[in-house]
Amino acid sequence: MRIRFGATTGQFVPFEALSSDVRFVEGLGFDNAWVVDDFEVHGVPALSMREAWASLAGLATQTDRIRLGAMVSAMGIRSPSMLAKSALTVDEMSSGRVDVAVGAGFSATDHAAYGMDFLDAPGRRSRLAEGVEVLDQLLGGDTVTHDGNYVKITNARVGPQSVQQPRPPIWVAAQTAGSIEIAARHGDVLVCLGPTNEDSDPVAAFRARMETANQACERIGRDPVTLRRCYFAGFADEPIFLSNEATGDFVDQYVDAGATDFTFYVANESAPQLHALVDRGRMATRTTLESVASEVLPAFRD
Repeated sequence: MRIRFGATTGQFVPFEALSSDVRFVEGLGFDNAWVVDDFEVHGVPALSMREAWASLAGLATQTDRIRLGAMVSAMGIRSPSMLAKSALTVDEMSSGRVDVAVGAGFSATDHAAYGMDFLDAPGRRSRLAEGVEVLDQLLGGDTVTHDGNYVKITNARVGPQSVQQPRPPIWVAAQTAGSIEIAARHGDVLVCLGPTNEDSDPVAAFRARMETANQACERIGRDPVTLRRCYFAGFADEPIFLSNEATGDFVDQYVDAGATDFTFYVANESAPQLHALVDRGRMATRTTLESVASEVLPAFRD
């Protein structure tokens, strides 16, 4: 299976700079470009975050090949109907290059800023399960009436029709067994957002989550091979980009543990607040990414 690589860059810089970064990543041959669907830059409140899907609409007109998406949209903030309409609009604008990544949401601050209730972990997981089920139907062009605990819609049919058939791919961010089950049922790609505080051995923890995904697929009669698995590198403090050798070793370990996709954080050079993360190897600069793209990644694409 071909390993796919993406780059995540936050839209906390003017659109011209964001577009330049994404076009640069596209020129390096990356498969995906992601913006961040957060209200603010967590830990760096001085940076202003632009709206994710509006930014993606602009990027659709500035790029030709690379796939586009927001990593990740919280089901407690984005209603399935609104998210489906936004995604299908960008899908049309990009001639079928959009991916839709969703999760339960982890930021109480973001939920409060948008005026949404931040539920406890089981509640957020239940809301994700219900929301992604409805989203799956809406993206596929169904007319949906749903009277659930979290989603209540009547005769909802969003447009435009998806360029991709049967619908744009759904990526589901999941760390726990319950959320991984949701990804197995409705996702095309399972996204693991780096190690948690409880993971003393991140690679072993990722491998265990991949086995949980295999078991979830088997319970519902799905071939586990059909669920791709993305490691969101840099979400935690990992020394990924200290050297090309370190990057290669990092990717190799996670491929061996079951990863089929990666996304790396890219620091915009006009945001000096991120330089400390670059120094620790958690984020890549353009120079670093260019070197990695030419010297490291080709070995994993053959």
